[in-house]
Amino acid sequence: MKKISLVTLFTLSTMSFGQSNNSDLFSVNDVFIGGGSLTQFVGKVQTDEAGSTNSFDFLPYIAGGIEFQLYDSFSFLPQLAISFPRSGRDENISKLTYWFQFPVAYRYETLQLSFGPGLLYNRISASGGSESLSNGVGTTDFPLPNGNSISSNLTMNVGLDWEFYPDISAKVEGWVVNLTDSESRSFNYALSGYYHFGEIKW
Repeated sequence: MKKISLVTLFTLSTMSFGQSNNSDLFSVNDVFIGGGSLTQFVGKVQTDEAGSTNSFDFLPYIAGGIEFQLYDSFSFLPQLAISFPRSGRDENISKLTYWFQFPVAYRYETLQLSFGPGLLYNRISASGGSESLSNGVGTTDFPLPNGNSISSNLTMNVGLDWEFYPDISAKVEGWVVNLTDSESRSFNYALSGYYHFGEIKW
């Protein structure tokens, strides 16, 4: 609830800013769709027995959003994305990641810089039972979860989008996950491409 309240407060503040400065508040400037790859919890996930940690994960996703006019070169850019289901490092467990973002963006020619909060969800599913894993001298049976479990995290996101060809752009994003919690704070990044349908005035 606290996470949703923070996002709501940010959104209302954005609306108030736009309303006080522009009669075209929330006219639709753009609708876009695309996809990319997300790397989660950089340096936090062990990838082999030697203790190496992750620096890049191929986690493909599809995404879409709408750009609303605020003031001059500023806009509000809500987005939704969802990954493809995957088994992850344990083939007995299925994972699904999806997220919402609510950034404010500033455009300068072909570049657009965005910054704002988001909500990140990771769903883990398993059918129960157990699996045998090495314990160093033999194997031990470990229980598998039964059903679905969803974790949620508040993120702060910064992104840079470059429209290198008419209606087509490339974007790089960095996310701080759980910014206010020093123990669970981590970093994500995403690389993506989008097709833009252009200005739509409703």
